Amino acid sequence: MFYKFLLILISFLIFISCSENDISTTELAPTSTPLLASTPLPASTPIPASTPLPDIKQVPTVEPIVEVKEEPKDDDFQEGITFYRGIAFKGGIPLKGTKTYEEIKMEYEESQKKRAELAKDDDFQEGITFKRNTPLNNLFIYKRDVGNTKDYEEIMMANEESQKKKAEERESTGTPIMTYEELQKKRAEEQAEELLRAKQRESLVKETFDSLDNPRRTSQYLGWGKFYDVESLRLFATKRVTDQFMLRVAAIYKLMFSKNDLIDDDLQNTFFQTIRDERVFQKILYVDKSGSYDTATNDLISRYPGGGYQHNYHGHLVNRAGIHSEIQFEQREIIWQSLSTMTLSLRLMSDELDGRISNSALRKAYEEAVDKNLFIYNPFIYNPSAEELLKEISQEDIIYEATHSFLVRVICKEWGIRYFDTDEDVRLIVNDKDDLINKLPLSHKLYEEFVEKILNPLDPELVEDILEYNFEPKIY
Repeated sequence: MFYKFLLILISFLIFISCSENDISTTELAPTSTPLLASTPLPASTPIPASTPLPDIKQVPTVEPIVEVKEEPKDDDFQEGITFYRGIAFKGGIPLKGTKTYEEIKMEYEESQKKRAELAKDDDFQEGITFKRNTPLNNLFIYKRDVGNTKDYEEIMMANEESQKKKAEERESTGTPIMTYEELQKKRAEEQAEELLRAKQRESLVKETFDSLDNPRRTSQYLGWGKFYDVESLRLFATKRVTDQFMLRVAAIYKLMFSKNDLIDDDLQNTFFQTIRDERVFQKILYVDKSGSYDTATNDLISRYPGGGYQHNYHGHLVNRAGIHSEIQFEQREIIWQSLSTMTLSLRLMSDELDGRISNSALRKAYEEAVDKNLFIYNPFIYNPSAEELLKEISQEDIIYEATHSFLVRVICKEWGIRYFDTDEDVRLIVNDKDDLINKLPLSHKLYEEFVEKILNPLDPELVEDILEYNFEPKIY
């Protein structure tokens, strides 16, 4: 058994030795007569005694077969290699076989020279690009122009003509071309002026409220528990109207009655005397958060204060609880009622401001606006029972209300007040004072001859400051 084991071991070693001699090649050639490992040797075959046994220590060790695979040498792939415009870089340096730094620099300089030459060419203009063979300037072509664009020469000629016209307009109007620094300086000056105006308004508002006393309490005017006099105009209010609201209204009237360089003292004094003689007054009511009048307030709506104050007023102002959430509405109402009271007083002062008189200055200005379709008066547009109401109103009353609303809006345009610009039922269709002067000269003439000489213009921002000014009534 021992000899049989040695025989098998020797055969195995011989097999390995033969295999080692063939390792040097990358591919092993198949033997013509492979020795099957499972083939048994005959047990009866004797081993000669003279055959020496190989020394196991001298048997060479067999190294494991390792297949070495080289990395693919792809010209388009190298670790750490980047490409830019067909140039290979590694670590920011052009590789061998590609363009050198000097070559790249030379090409760049050549391209810059070509661009400089093109800039001198009459057929090249900086800022002109081409898109789908259509030349575009440094702006763009609007959708309305697609399919109707001009060729290159026509666009260039049109551009030159446009630049010439702009230059001529600047020369004719004296408008200088401003640099960035000049523009920044102008903006800074405008901001400084605005800040100065804001401080002046703040000072004027404070000065105005400081000059006002508290409303006077009374029981002689049939339920109107307080009143306040601004020049010759008397303001009546119910007991629940706050002193703050009443004094805000008084402050606006006081500013309208103040002096400026255009005020005619004699004409203004005549105006004040008319208000006194005709007992013109302003009513102020109170409404709670529900928006409803209480019984006492309902009674006062149609009740006159007495003491000669009866018919010469126009509507009434309302002090609403929680009004600060509706500041725009409050501003609009105060402006409307105060100017309505002023136009009523102007009509009482002069027949030229009575729209019911066919040849008055106001009536002529009104008809000019109507004839040019620049004034719309249709106060019943949203009222389903308009026809029935019109039957109850005389033509003279309609003309009076229409001319009254017209004059209020003329004054607002002259002063830059825009609260009524979006009204659809009653509307004066001019943009601003300049537009009014150009389109409705009779209206502007009327303003210059009367309103401008009697009333001081209200700055819309000043009105906002008055209504938002925090103050407490004086304590005596």
